[in-house]
Amino acid sequence: MMIDYMGPSLDTTICAISSGVWLFANNPEEWEKVRNSPALVPSAINEILRMETPLQGFSRLVLSDYAMNEVVLPAGSRAIVFYGAANRDERKYSQPHKFQVERNPADHVAFGTGPHACVGLHLAKLEMVAIFTAFAARVKRFRVHEDVRHVHNVLRGFERLQVSVE
Repeated sequence: MMIDYMGPSLDTTICAISSGVWLFANNPEEWEKVRNSPALVPSAINEILRMETPLQGFSRLVLSDYAMNEVVLPAGSRAIVFYGAANRDERKYSQPHKFQVERNPADHVAFGTGPHACVGLHLAKLEMVAIFTAFAARVKRFRVHEDVRHVHNVLRGFERLQVSVE
């Protein structure tokens, strides 16, 4: 049971943390806000997860015909929920492509939602709060020297991210 709990969270949590470092390196004014007010860390984490959703999509089996708007998803088909796209929907979020730590989009769907929500979401957030709180006390600035994105159909993150800190 612990393997099922922790195993899937490794890659996604690593992607979320490295994406947060990358976002702060590219938005130093937002990092300064967090450094000046570490109480913003949980809000910043929600914004990181919204902007750089580690698990971009997930499919589900449609058990019975389901009408959505004017489209019917037939029983037995697969439906894919694209979390990354939903988290950048301009109908939901003003300036969705702008990183704003004070936005606090607690309603993001990076962990899924409802009965299909990620069972490890609290552990992931706890890890992220711990690391970004520690960074806020010690790191003045992040500088990216190299960033190479994963070429991956499901995960959004970095194959390589070289960063220095001040």
